Amino acid sequence: MLQLQLIRLYYYIYHCYDTQTCLHYQRMSNNYSPVFTDQEVITMYLFGILQRRFTSKDSYEYIANHWLDRFPDLPSYQAYKKRLNDLYWQFEVIAKELISTLSYGDCYIDVSLADSLPIILSKRPCHAKVALQVADKGYCATKKLYYHGLKLHFLGADCYQGLPQAQYIGFSQASANDLSVLKPILSQLKTCKVMGDKIYASKAFNQQVSRQQVSRQQVEILTPVKLKKGQKYLEAADKLFSRYISTVRQPVEAFFHWLNEKTAIQTASKVRSEKGLWVHCFGRITAALFILVFNS
Repeated sequence: MLQLQLIRLYYYIYHCYDTQTCLHYQRMSNNYSPVFTDQEVITMYLFGILQRRFTSKDSYEYIANHWLDRFPDLPSYQAYKKRLNDLYWQFEVIAKELISTLSYGDCYIDVSLADSLPIILSKRPCHAKVALQVADKGYCATKKLYYHGLKLHFLGADCYQGLPQAQYIGFSQASANDLSVLKPILSQLKTCKVMGDKIYASKAFNQQVSRQQVSRQQVEILTPVKLKKGQKYLEAADKLFSRYISTVRQPVEAFFHWLNEKTAIQTASKVRSEKGLWVHCFGRITAALFILVFNS
């Protein structure tokens, strides 16, 4: 079974290189023809994640100890690590290809779920020194935690008795406002109700989208009702509506739990560089999407 999974992953990566121009023609030097190919580097890392080897060191040792016959030209760990970090952007290309392959058979195309997940580099943001160009200090209300890192932003179509199907996956600094990040994406949607938590509540944005789309489809963000200034309790109707929104949003929370269980994407404490951070983020998203596409 594992052998079939490795072969399927290997051939899919080669398929992406053959069909995606930016991957196929990335190496323009006539002298560049490594014995251990870029496709093998990416396959190694993704296969390691699928087998719950969540660091580049663990995935390398796993391949070296158990699958060396499939990778006979395996380089040293230092060479593998450098190659992997240099290829960080390719995971994003492969992830986009996987998203386009997802099936929407049992999804409600007029209902989308939005949420964000913290990617934690350090729980001591004042002392953080990694990837300062792209990561910063943020606050996770769910965990009641200040951290240094990124945010994963997710928008997905609600599915019947299943995980939401990804429509958009992106990353931002931890301090970024969730609604501000998704505004450009939401403005491109057709007729749709977007279910989010209270941070997405914006009457002004709803009115703006409605004015822009009067002649065509409508997009509306629905969130739990916020207490007004000086208000101590929600009215019964508002409480019932908020409970309904929270119930509808449960699949996206289940998706984040599943994603973290399968890839450990939320914990990035062993990352030591900006390129390594993008390998961590997009590599794990790619591995998760591979599971959804080929194992669903």
